[in-house]
Amino acid sequence: MTTQYTERTRASDPAWVKRLWARLGRAYQWLAKRELLACLFILFLTLGLRAALLPWLPVPHPAVHDEFSYLLAADTYAHGRLANPPHPFWQHFESFQILQQPTYASKYQPLQGLVLGFAQRVFGEPWIGVYLSMGLMCAAICWMLQGWIAPQWALLGAILCMLRVGVLSYWMNTYLAGALPGIGGALALGALVRIWRRRQFGHSVTWAVGLAILALSRPYDAAVLGCVTAPMLLWFLRRSQTPLRTLCLSVAVPALLVLAVCGAFIAYNNFRVTGDALTLPYQAHDRQYAMAPMFAILPLRPEPVYHHAIMRTFWAEWNVGQWIGARTDPGITTLVKLYPFDSFFFPFWALMIPLLLCPYYLVTSEERATVILLVVLLLMVAPLIAAQPHYVAAFAGAVYLRFLHSLTRLWSWRKWGKPVGRMLASALLVLMFGELFSDLSGIPVTGKKGAYPSGHDVYSRGLAIRTSGFAAERFSMLRRLEQQPGRQLVLVRYGPEHDPQNDWVYNRADIDASKVVWAREMGPEQDRAFLEYFHDRKVWLLEPDQAPPKLSPYPLEGFSR
Repeated sequence: MTTQYTERTRASDPAWVKRLWARLGRAYQWLAKRELLACLFILFLTLGLRAALLPWLPVPHPAVHDEFSYLLAADTYAHGRLANPPHPFWQHFESFQILQQPTYASKYQPLQGLVLGFAQRVFGEPWIGVYLSMGLMCAAICWMLQGWIAPQWALLGAILCMLRVGVLSYWMNTYLAGALPGIGGALALGALVRIWRRRQFGHSVTWAVGLAILALSRPYDAAVLGCVTAPMLLWFLRRSQTPLRTLCLSVAVPALLVLAVCGAFIAYNNFRVTGDALTLPYQAHDRQYAMAPMFAILPLRPEPVYHHAIMRTFWAEWNVGQWIGARTDPGITTLVKLYPFDSFFFPFWALMIPLLLCPYYLVTSEERATVILLVVLLLMVAPLIAAQPHYVAAFAGAVYLRFLHSLTRLWSWRKWGKPVGRMLASALLVLMFGELFSDLSGIPVTGKKGAYPSGHDVYSRGLAIRTSGFAAERFSMLRRLEQQPGRQLVLVRYGPEHDPQNDWVYNRADIDASKVVWAREMGPEQDRAFLEYFHDRKVWLLEPDQAPPKLSPYPLEGFSR
């Protein structure tokens, strides 16, 4: 894949430049052909680059509802529990994406919380779990690509993924679950092609492990990927006249055993969190709070009883508005859903050029299979009322694979007897790497490049720097309260126009043992017994809609303590 100079260009180059370029090309080819070493190279390069950026991109502060929910799960698992008992005053602590009944727990599948909880327990910092899992995701995508395409192209795709997604995106720089579904999808797709092309039937376990990782993080994605890859695998094997006995004993049985163990754990976790082995935590949560289903074709649920205006604003107005938009104008809504994908995996122009130049090259079975996977991706997103890039993390490897297939076709294009395609592809890659390094060079200038002042903007393309806005304000307030002597209780009073995306009321797994407790003000009658329960704490009133947010001693006149 090294650039081929014309004789004239070679003659004009200094000798040391030609020698250096030749050595780099040989080193790249040597590394690419050693699959395991290439994966380890991508792993440590991802972790090393992100570690080097810590002075300018520090450990992120949570801002989005989902992040606080995952951090609650992490704290719960770090304390050796799958769920926490409900608090006697649970209504004061109701938060987004969190169950308060029948247990106090995150609504999400457990794997992201388990990874964050492991990092919290071992390293004292949950984000280390995101950091390590992103390195593993980039390595897993490298491994997946090696099965589908020539090793030098696979390494190039992994480097692009590492720079674009692995280091700079919100998958690395928040607590949201992008890496783990990416790992699961990469393992499943990498195993698929190795069973199909290389007859490595032992990778049926790898395929099942990939689906299990998905089921423990994003069950809808696991169901979709499983339903498309299992028939593809069966068709490929039967077409190659694989004996039925081999298909059953070497492929089906090991995969089913892994999936059975995964299903048993999910059922046990469901039982501990919801009291029903067949009810997922997010199902129990949505029955209590959400009116709008995730799928636009389903009807609205009856409005539940909301104890707080901010909860109703989010679930009965903002979330229902998403559902209405998805049903009234599906075409426009689909474009809106695809908008966050613009420039996430690639610069938009970089993605379009090879696709427009090479739209009909679907010669090989690998190319056709990749296009099928991408069509399934679009069909998976289409019925949802909203979508973000981490919703399709399981297909991230397929996105890069299709780009590489197009790039290889462009690379081999000749016109007038000259390698025109090679020159275009080289220019394209130079521009892509130039944009990536431009992003890196912009980090230390102001600290505001790609900043997200509010939670719902975090999914945009850019650097997840949270040096201002809600995330920084809440983190600063929490540190200020933790420095106060004794234990603290903060009652939050929102104004009527408060943005429900920016919610301050999130707590640790053991609320009563926490140094700082956040709660919602509910009025004198409901607050009286609540304040008596926390009689040994200093009580504060927080008014986040003041500029800056105002923290003052809570007026306790009329409350007996």
